[in-house]
Amino acid sequence: MDQEEIVRTLPAVRQDFESLKGSLRDGRMHAACRQLSGACLGWGERLQAIYHHEDRAALAGRDPLTRFFVTRFRGMPEPASVADAPPPAMFLMAFTAFPYLDALMDESVIGDDCGRDADGVRLVRRLTAGEDDGSTMPVSRNGAGWSFDLMPLYLTKAAALESFIDQGFQGDFDTFLWRYVADHDLVFDMDQAWRPLLAEA
Repeated sequence: MDQEEIVRTLPAVRQDFESLKGSLRDGRMHAACRQLSGACLGWGERLQAIYHHEDRAALAGRDPLTRFFVTRFRGMPEPASVADAPPPAMFLMAFTAFPYLDALMDESVIGDDCGRDADGVRLVRRLTAGEDDGSTMPVSRNGAGWSFDLMPLYLTKAAALESFIDQGFQGDFDTFLWRYVADHDLVFDMDQAWRPLLAEA
């Protein structure tokens, strides 16, 4: 893509990213799913196996956003059935599991074009609240529009949650989870939350 095409294309990329943000804000998950691409889809597929098979020991090695998604949904009186959820939906369920971090998405905007990565995927700068920390986001053509790989933002949200747990709960995930459950007056089964739903094959 030459410089002229980049200049012509970036407004459309920015507009489509704002559309994705709007879909997430309004709970239009089917529309949001159609605008995902790249590594986040692979992670959505992996989340299916994590949700069904991983126990406390395995989950201890996962990032806190993934751990929260799994335990929060498995600990409900009737564990959430996600067996038929496609990878984009699985990704978004985890991505939006802790809504207090959604501002990271709301405040993200597309900056300049950053060329291509080693695999030839187009990268754009991602600014948060106007700050440029060097973050990039992969984008891909999606018919007449653009789709986005939100995996870098997922990792940013996971790091923010880890910092929150470290600062507010001395890094104790269980204490954080119990506090969340209490603050939201949820019916919750902690033992069930940590148990795999399916035995490993």
